Amino acid sequence: MIKVLWICMVLVLALPFGVRAQPLDGDALWSLQARPNARLGLAFPGADPQFYPLMSQAGLGVVRVTANWGRISPQRGQWNFSGLDRRVRALGDLGIDAFITFESTADWATQQGQPVKNATPNDMAEWAQFVATVVERYDGDGQGDMPRLRRPVRYYQAANEFMSPTNRSGGWAGTHAELLTYINTAHDAVKSADRRAVFVLGGIAAFNMDIALLDAGLARFEVRQSWSARSQTVFDPRDLDNPVIRDLIENRFKQIITRARYDMADVHLYGPESRDGARLAYMRQLSRRPVLSSECGGPSLDYGGQYSGQAHYAAVLERNLETLAAGASFCLWFGLGEGITATYGNRRVQLYDRQEREKPGVHAYRLLARLIDDRTEVTRLGADAFVLRTGSDRVCIATHGRGHGALALACGADAPALCVTNAQDQRTSAGDLRNLPQFCPEDGVVIAGSGLSQRLAVLDE
Repeated sequence: MIKVLWICMVLVLALPFGVRAQPLDGDALWSLQARPNARLGLAFPGADPQFYPLMSQAGLGVVRVTANWGRISPQRGQWNFSGLDRRVRALGDLGIDAFITFESTADWATQQGQPVKNATPNDMAEWAQFVATVVERYDGDGQGDMPRLRRPVRYYQAANEFMSPTNRSGGWAGTHAELLTYINTAHDAVKSADRRAVFVLGGIAAFNMDIALLDAGLARFEVRQSWSARSQTVFDPRDLDNPVIRDLIENRFKQIITRARYDMADVHLYGPESRDGARLAYMRQLSRRPVLSSECGGPSLDYGGQYSGQAHYAAVLERNLETLAAGASFCLWFGLGEGITATYGNRRVQLYDRQEREKPGVHAYRLLARLIDDRTEVTRLGADAFVLRTGSDRVCIATHGRGHGALALACGADAPALCVTNAQDQRTSAGDLRNLPQFCPEDGVVIAGSGLSQRLAVLDE
């Protein structure tokens, strides 16, 4: 034993003082395997479960689907759960948690002529019965559960994007008072069926959230949304004095957030990623509750930006890390494949293209799934830069050149680093943070850290 210890000491002393870690293998970034991660997720995977394994392989552990009143109960007293059962079962079989958003679209049970998915119920008792029946089917208590339910549903949501009376993604065409009753009725019905469930208030659209920041004096920027290459809505700050806008801000936005019953608030994150921190912080301050994002995506085409594989890869990293750094549970990326209904500005954010080929953001998700677990703390270092701490391990990430300079202080100048120079063509370069400018351009995405090699190692089956 003494001889063995002596040999080890000699070997250690023989190493040159200040030796640097060997550069990382850039090819590892493009061959990563991943398992479902409860801190990463997706909204709207489509109705065909044959594609759902793509999400588990990307490391996505929470997936948002809808429970549509009209499809589940086409007539009073009739119930058909086959479509929702198929989706929830397929997700559970893959180890993915479902996040259910209710839609009140039953013609027999709601006010006619409202062009929204949150139509006003004729009878709130019938709305409560629908919500409670859905929750009871997926709560996993052994009573009235869906056959072969593997993973009870934890998250439920009502009143998606409730600010606008014409928003076809959700909306609300009734009165403010009716909206409050609608939300509180859904909350109470969820809790009556499953006290453990988390009830999430319908998400605030990014366009509306940015207007709220302007109104609160927390930002000074332009707010816009594109409908086509030649048509867009641009919000003029002078419109804050418009009586209709003031009514929506004071009597819908603020009143619902402060008076409704719910467990978590929700902000949809589109447009410039740099706005996410302020959006989430203001929502947390106003609601006095934890936050999440049931929709997020990028790169946005609303503000003159263009899609590129590099921008897609960077957007997945920055949007998710900014959300986690703000203390949010997760953000759910918008769409598995291109072709789903989307605004013009968000038509390229999905993870797969129209030919069902994976886009660079899929690789970014696999990377995040390997770097983040339930112990990982994410901290924002500055513009476009983050540090991920898991125990004693630190990994630093910068999505653009503005964040490059902050990495050495957080992870050490000698930390080995990879620079993604072209995510579309899967090109990387390697070195350490000390000589970063020599191998990484300004638009390069940097991943660095002394424990990075182990995190990128092949998963045990």
